[in-house]
Amino acid sequence: MLKRAIGCVMAIGLLMPFACGTRTAVTVETQSATPVTLAVETPVPEPETPAIDEVALATNTPEPTKKPMPTPTEEPTPAPTEEPSSEPTPEPTPVRVTIGVVGDIMTPPRVVADAKAGGRYDFSAMFAPFQEVFESVDLMCGNLETTLAGDRVGYSMRKDEATGVRSFNAPDALIDALKAYGFDLLSTANNHCMDNGAKGLYRTVEVIRAAGLYQTGTYLNAEDRENPCVIEINGIKIGFVASTRLLNMAFKDVGREEEHTAIGYLVGSDGEKLSDEVLNDIERVKNAGAEFVILFAHWDYENSNPTASVTKKLAKQLLTAGVDCIVGSHPHRVKGAEYVTVDRKDGPFTGLVLYSLGNFTALEDFEMMVGLFAQLTLTREPETGKVVLENAAVLPTLMLRRNGNGPKYVVVPAYEDAAKITGLRHRLTEKEIREISEARALALKKLGTEANLTVLGGE
Repeated sequence: MLKRAIGCVMAIGLLMPFACGTRTAVTVETQSATPVTLAVETPVPEPETPAIDEVALATNTPEPTKKPMPTPTEEPTPAPTEEPSSEPTPEPTPVRVTIGVVGDIMTPPRVVADAKAGGRYDFSAMFAPFQEVFESVDLMCGNLETTLAGDRVGYSMRKDEATGVRSFNAPDALIDALKAYGFDLLSTANNHCMDNGAKGLYRTVEVIRAAGLYQTGTYLNAEDRENPCVIEINGIKIGFVASTRLLNMAFKDVGREEEHTAIGYLVGSDGEKLSDEVLNDIERVKNAGAEFVILFAHWDYENSNPTASVTKKLAKQLLTAGVDCIVGSHPHRVKGAEYVTVDRKDGPFTGLVLYSLGNFTALEDFEMMVGLFAQLTLTREPETGKVVLENAAVLPTLMLRRNGNGPKYVVVPAYEDAAKITGLRHRLTEKEIREISEARALALKKLGTEANLTVLGGE
């Protein structure tokens, strides 16, 4: 969670610019957009500096007193010699930034219905057990796999009769809860981003930005896309890019040209080479000063099979193009991770690829209710000045279905000791404790050990 102050001007919507709130010691360069009508605070004018009375200055300023020169002696006084210090030179304090990321944030109809009480929506209970985890990092991110198209289209799902494709739409209160529990940035490039057409896509962007969160992956227009998402924390500039390999065809209502302006596409027409759009997006954040680039890739296939060869091929292309770490989504299941070495213009480079973090909030079978929270620690090397990935850690997650009174759906960190889970409205049952243990084991098994990542939440 960004606990430092952020100064930025984020223009959104269609009519008026929106000014972000200010927090300390963080500079943000982020996307601007066509503005909407929003209230803007009028800055308080600086007080005028009184004019200086030049006459008074000339007449009342005393002449400087001249110091008498010392009388030289025959023998000059020797200069004192400094004893060498026995104290060792202190090592420079390492500069670090921690970034948290979760898998797909989805809103099935039962989750939306469960959040409704007294005519309003409140998703607080669903995220409360993760508050401490989210607030422990400097910047918290996630993939928002739903639109925020307003209640005019209904919540949360409709199905296209011809294709069977489902669409999603969530109340704006979802964003309020995500922000309240520590989220700072949302990626919106995924196959559901056009579920409610261009209007739904644009409104989703506007609602996220109006809440004071960062957002990337879909855009309001070509000018908006030209403004890269680069966030500076502790003097380290991090660039964020998001792209999707596919889009649900049943619901989109824009032409190809407008679609390519509005959405971050990962691949070109052949499906195996990076698109010009994503290559330009990567170059844009680097030109804006990004020292480390993270790309959210919506790719691969919605199944539990091993990661596809074409996905691994795209990962190598992304790392070669300048991406330093890839965070994958879309399969709705946890998949493996690995460090991949490629040849860049300046020499070999090894980057981390997390092929899929699974789901953060979803209601399907057990495997699709299991996910991962990933924590990336960046540091600046004192010798070279380069920003590198110092450590990557993971914590399994589980979406619980609860019985009894109160909200039924809640996502919890799958600690080895379930007693460490906080934020629950009533105690865990023995059955839930077993499910949490099973979720932890399943997530770590699916992740594998190839990347040798640190595992959080142990004893």
